[in-house]
Order: sequence, then C-alpha cells, then structure tokens
Amino acid sequence: MEIFIRRLFLSVLLCVVCFSCSEEEDVPGVTEKATLSFSPILNDLLRNQQNKQESPELPACSDDTPSYVEIILLQGEEEVVGSSETPFAIDLVADENYTEYSPELELEPGTYTLDHFAVYNSDGELIWLAPKGGAIGDLLQNTLPLEINLRSGVKKYVDVTVVCFDDRIVNEYGYLFFDLIPTELFEYCFFANYCNEAGRHYTAAYTVDIWLGTDDSGTPLYTGVENVKSTEDEDPWADPLCFDLPNLQDYEDDEPYLYYEVTLKGWPDVYGEVSEIVIDGTLSRADIQANFDGDDNVEYEHLFFGCGDDGEPLDSDQDGIPDSEDNCPNVPNPDQADENEDGVGDACENGSDDDGDGVPNDIDECPGTDPGVEVDEVGCESIQVPGRDVVVLNDINIFDNDALEDPDNVRFVQNLVNYTTTGVRNSGDVVWIDRGRNARCYSNGECNETGWATTESVMADEGFTVESIFSSVGSLTNIPSDVKIVMLVMPTSQYTVEEINTLKQFAADGGRIIFVGEHDVFYLNIDVENQFLANMGAVLFNSGGAVDCGYNELPPASNRDHPIMAGIEDLTIACASVIEPGEGDFALFYDISNTLVLGGVAKIDTAPISELKQVRRSKFRETKQLPNGSSSTGY
Repeated sequence: MEIFIRRLFLSVLLCVVCFSCSEEEDVPGVTEKATLSFSPILNDLLRNQQNKQESPELPACSDDTPSYVEIILLQGEEEVVGSSETPFAIDLVADENYTEYSPELELEPGTYTLDHFAVYNSDGELIWLAPKGGAIGDLLQNTLPLEINLRSGVKKYVDVTVVCFDDRIVNEYGYLFFDLIPTELFEYCFFANYCNEAGRHYTAAYTVDIWLGTDDSGTPLYTGVENVKSTEDEDPWADPLCFDLPNLQDYEDDEPYLYYEVTLKGWPDVYGEVSEIVIDGTLSRADIQANFDGDDNVEYEHLFFGCGDDGEPLDSDQDGIPDSEDNCPNVPNPDQADENEDGVGDACENGSDDDGDGVPNDIDECPGTDPGVEVDEVGCESIQVPGRDVVVLNDINIFDNDALEDPDNVRFVQNLVNYTTTGVRNSGDVVWIDRGRNARCYSNGECNETGWATTESVMADEGFTVESIFSSVGSLTNIPSDVKIVMLVMPTSQYTVEEINTLKQFAADGGRIIFVGEHDVFYLNIDVENQFLANMGAVLFNSGGAVDCGYNELPPASNRDHPIMAGIEDLTIACASVIEPGEGDFALFYDISNTLVLGGVAKIDTAPISELKQVRRSKFRETKQLPNGSSSTGY
C-alpha cells in the first residue's frame, strides 16, 4: 500500500515591529506600540496523527498565495486580540506578504502570549499552522504558546515554527515579516503478518512504540499506537500504521537516530491469543527514504511475526523446541516425551478429540472440522491438500515460451498439474485454459496457443490433454468430469452466481483453479479478479502495482515451502501485481526484495452462494510509469 508523504515543518521568522502611530511628527508622548502576525496548533495534529487512520483530514500546503492570517493573542489569561471563538484576521499587503496596518495591533508595551496563528489563502483555506508542544513539538524551537515581551522603541524578532503538509517550496514567502527555515517530516508506515506454527498467514494485530534515539531510553515519540483492524464480512483486514518522523539534519544519512518496537498482539476473532513477539530496529534517514516510491508515495515496511523472515523459528510454548519440530507445540514439553510413539507428545495426550480429526481439543485450533477432511498439526484443514483453494498468479509471463526456457518454470508447470487429491477429480486428465471473456493477452498473442506453446507441451508430456475454451458471461456452468485443472486467464467480465457455484463444486471435488492476472497497467480489470476471489469465499486479494518488470529470476530466498514450489530454485517472472494473503492462505513466492507476495494459494469456501458479493476493496497500490504499459512485461 502506498501512502502520501512529505510533510514540511517551516520555521517562520516573525517580526514584532514597534513604531509610532502619530500622524504628526510634533506630537510628543505617543506610546510606541507593536504589530504581530503568526500561525496554529501541532498538539491537535499529533493527536490526530496517532489516530490518523480514523481522522485522516489534515491541512495541506498549496501553491496558493497567502492572503491573510488569524491570531489569538493573550495578556495573562485575557484574550486581547482575537478569541477562541473568533480569531482575529489580518490581511496581508497585496504582493508584499506582510500584514496591513491594523489599529487592533497597536499594543502597549508588556508581556503577551501568542496562543494561535494560522495562514490562509484568499478562499479561506488553511495553509500553515504553528505547532503547540507535544512529542514532535519538543524537537522544534519556539512552539506555541509563545511568550513575547514588547518594549517601547525597539523592533523585536521572534522565531515561530509552523507546519504544513506538502513538499511545497515556500521560501518566496520571506519578505519583511517572514524568513522560512524548512525542516522536513517523513512518513513511515508499518504493515505486519503473523504465521502460526502451521505456516498459515494472518493479517497481524500489533502496537508500535517509537523513540528518538537508538534504544528505548530515548525520548518517546509514539507509545502503544495500535493498528486499525476489522473482521467485517468475516474477512479480517488491517490498514498500514503510519507515523510522521522528523528529518533531523544533525545526523548523517546512514546514522540511526530513531528506535522502534513493533509488538504482536492477540486477535481473538482471527488467530486467538498469542505470546507477544517484539520486532525492533533503528532507522536512519536512508532507511526511511528507501521506502519512498516517487515524489508522492511511500511503501510500508512489511514485517512478519513467526513467518521465518525475522530470523527466528516460532516457538509458541517457549520450551526451546521450534514448533516445526515440537510434538506438542502449544504445551511446554522440552523432553518431548511420547510414550506411545504416535507423534503427539504426552503433554498433549490428555485431551479428547471431539471432531475426530486426530488432533486433541487442547491444541485443536479448528475444533469443528468436518469428518474426513485432512488437517494439519493444529487440526485445521490443510491448504496444501489440493481442492478448496484457488492458485493466484498475477503474471502471464511465467507460462510464456521465453520463461519456459528456465527449467524451474518447467518444474513449476509440472507441479501445478501433478497433484493428488481426495476428490473425484483426482483421476482427471484434461486441462482447460479459459482464454475467453476478452482476455487482452489472447488478442495480442501473449497468452495464446502460440505464446504458451511450451507450457502446453509440458502439460501434454505429463499425460494431460490441453483444451482452450473461450467462456462468455454465464457460459461456464458445466465442467466435464475428466477436467482436473481450470486456468482462468485475465478475464475482463464478472462471473455469475451459477458460474461461481460451478467452480466452487469443481474445487470441492478436488479440481484445481488457477487464476492468472497481470500488472495493473496491462490488466485493467483487477476489480474482476477481486470480485471473483471474494465470491469464491477467499480473503486474499490483488492490491495492484507492477513489480519486477522485465524478465527476472527470483532468488531462492523468495520461494516459500509448498508442494507447488517443490524443487524450484530460480523462477522466472516478468512484471506482476501484488497479492495480499489472508487467514489460512499460503504464499508461493515473493518478489526479488522478498517483501511483496506475487503468487499464492487462497483458501475458499465451497458452500454455494445465492447472490454476488460486492468487492470491499480493490487495488490501492500505486504503479510507477512503465517503459511500455501495453506489454505484459512492462517493456
């Protein structure tokens, strides 16, 4: 997901000018007074920032010409110029950028407090605000409320920091009253997944703490900020959690000056209670800027709890035995005693097994499993058993003739078609490749029978008959019994209720459905893909983007453990969109950076539906300009 970035703090040098208001030079004894102009409140903005997912509306800088300012000036507790209900407005001199004369700003010498200052354009839109203390404010100079001592006969200059939300260069606003000193705020975002001991991916619940410094003894900037999440429509999801972080010029680009801790939390409605896992680290300016994507966007930092990417194997019961090797992973048993040698530790033998899946109740995470369903070590239906799932691959080039020159791509095709299932489709020997529904890659030749000739030849060598079909809306309602695999290639029109139910039954019978999409510049119908997945009962969805464009070999580190990836080292791809796995889903492979999922297996619900769901979310990932958006490779 990409987020708008660059929020500038601007220090405004405000000039407090004392002058004589006498209209006649020979009038003695006139008290010299002072004229002020200022800007607004960071304290509220920081509170909004810590809850920005609920309150995203923040003032933005613009290229509009500043027209007037509003202030509230106190003397003691008394509001002497402007009030909290009605701040005092002062026009700026046209084309001169300093305030016009105002008799209300003829002030007697004394001590005043600037409590509020805002700059507006001619349409009354807020441009700049002055910070008012708070965590970020503590890092800046001269935040509000600001005490001003006015003496007769002097010109007093006061530094006041203001904030605007943009990368606007505003140094032109530096005439008589203003001298701008820019200090930048970077936006940095976190997103996290949690994997249980069976390797199931879940969107994670977590909190974030950030300090100024290199450990938790530094100055706290954010404390215990929790991500926003939901189980609406039974599809758990969470938004990235974003923070404004100061760009402090006192540090070198690669010198750490921020420390963070991200703590995994339980999510009762999704994966239950968990032992807290903390991922910590430091950030330098270079670390933060590495996530920038162009001038206006930023990629989130994708963290993984227990998914193998944090360098430590998951040990849920903390008995020193990794879950992958523990014969009782949720009950501490460091001796691994197993008297009857059935593979289940004695510490877990006491519980009954209500659903008869062979997993005791005390460790069964899915206690209501249907009879006869194959389960994993925690009693949940194993997605590695084909059927009741959809393979999602958002790159047609994996199957083209150029990619099939890579032996790993040949093995990938073989793994897709060669599998054993408990369903009646196990004996099928036909592969359907649906190139209908106006698939763009068929009309331009990139996924037609010629472009995928090697893939079809590999399938034939494995004993399968490959048939091209060209479905239209409402026509895919009868799949012959000898069909074992159905590939849906870049459809551009939605599937009907009857078609969805036909495909659900096909999957329930052990058939494999492979949805093949593309990057979102070439495939303009990602909403069709997400609508299809949602109606099939999947949580996984396509978030868009165009990643690893041109032909690339993914390193072995990008691969994940799954039968489809067995024996594969360096898979060749060429420009893919990104998928977001959900509860019970499995990633197949990530991008070259090993941070974005490009291929996966989505668990589905095979129960028939009576009406189509509406897609709750579609793509949100911005795409960089490609050399050739009309090509599936991006080039």
